[in-house]
Amino acid sequence: MKSIRRQLTLTILLGFGLLLVVSSVAIYFFTRVALMKEYDAGLRAKAMTIMSLTEQGQDGIQLDVPNDFFQEANNGVAPQFYELWQTNGTIIARSESLKNIGLPNRFGSPTAPEYWNLNLPSGHAGRAIGLKFSPKAEDEDAKKLAPVEAVVVVAADCRALYQTLDILATVLALTGLLTIVVTVPVVNFSLRRGHAPLGQLARQAAAITAGSLQTRFPVDSLPEELQPITNRLNDLLGRLEESFERERRFSADLAHELRTPLAELRSLAEVELVWPESADSEKHRETLNIALQMEAMVTRLLELARCESGKISLQLESVLIAPLVKEVWQPLVHQAKTKNKQIAFDILVPPDAVIQTDRALFRSILTNLLANAAEYTPQNGRGEISWNRDAGELTVSNTVEDLNSADLPHLFERLWRKDKSRTGGDHCGLGLALSRAFAELLGFDLKVRLSSENTLTMSLSTQRD
Repeated sequence: MKSIRRQLTLTILLGFGLLLVVSSVAIYFFTRVALMKEYDAGLRAKAMTIMSLTEQGQDGIQLDVPNDFFQEANNGVAPQFYELWQTNGTIIARSESLKNIGLPNRFGSPTAPEYWNLNLPSGHAGRAIGLKFSPKAEDEDAKKLAPVEAVVVVAADCRALYQTLDILATVLALTGLLTIVVTVPVVNFSLRRGHAPLGQLARQAAAITAGSLQTRFPVDSLPEELQPITNRLNDLLGRLEESFERERRFSADLAHELRTPLAELRSLAEVELVWPESADSEKHRETLNIALQMEAMVTRLLELARCESGKISLQLESVLIAPLVKEVWQPLVHQAKTKNKQIAFDILVPPDAVIQTDRALFRSILTNLLANAAEYTPQNGRGEISWNRDAGELTVSNTVEDLNSADLPHLFERLWRKDKSRTGGDHCGLGLALSRAFAELLGFDLKVRLSSENTLTMSLSTQRD
């Protein structure tokens, strides 16, 4: 199982270790360069001193070196060697410590001398400098002689320098290792402490159940990085609480809706059992109507379930809107007349208005919207259905009574009806919920608004915002 803390620990340690190695190497490199430059400066000073002490006289090139010039060679500490010869190979002077072993004949100019590493006659590691120069004249007579050139090479033991560098490398390595050893528990402790709010958040989330969805995570006490996540979790809890509450209301409403027809069926059955001889076609018709009412409710609930689970396949085609509207509206007008209800309803849909949709689902949406308008438009009320070609919007409007803006959010809820309309058995409060579900499946947008003139408007837009 992946662990963020382990990944962060490994990443931090690798990054810190890499930084430590790079910085240690850089410190060692620049220190070595600085010490070597200082060492080379000392060699160059010795070589320049020898060059200044070298003179050209009547008897050739001469070098007068003080006795204490290479005193180091006598006490065994950083012994130094030198050798001076003419360019023709004639040795002019050399240090006694060389014995019979000569130094390499390598050189540069006084302004750009050559440096190199070598093994000294003593067998130890050393470093040397070589340069070629023209000795100065000893007197006026020597100035008249043809100038000659000489080469001087000075070498010195580097053991002290290399020991210093070895000590520096050891100190850097031990310091780095100790730093890593100390950093591991510090990083672990810091990350464990930094992740403590996550653990607390997880424990709080684990304690939330279906009965405690009103719980909210504290935001102000959490680190800044966790606050956006916590806000989203609180929003999710709010939506879950609302969804559970809606499901509870749905269960209660469904039980309420089924209790009345079931009670009626029970009463009819009990009457049949007590007075079987009194059975007539009217009672059978009443029983059938109750069964049809319950069947319609169950059918719509199944359609909603299929729609929400995505099990409805769409068959898109070009549908003429006007003929379909008239086909759906005619039975509703006849039904209204049977109830002695007069409604003035205008159909303002152009004959050539076409929509690309699934005919069966679109017809179901139209049926529900128009049935809702026919049912709840009051006596002598008015309504209309119109099509806006430019906006791609179908609008169903009708006057209403006993409906206010607070009721609008509930119109598309399952089984919701105003208390006054619960006494009727023709509608079960699922039509608008099913219409919105079908509209979303088709990619449409179904909205509702209530004007100040108590006109309810349902707008089905084919172009979502």
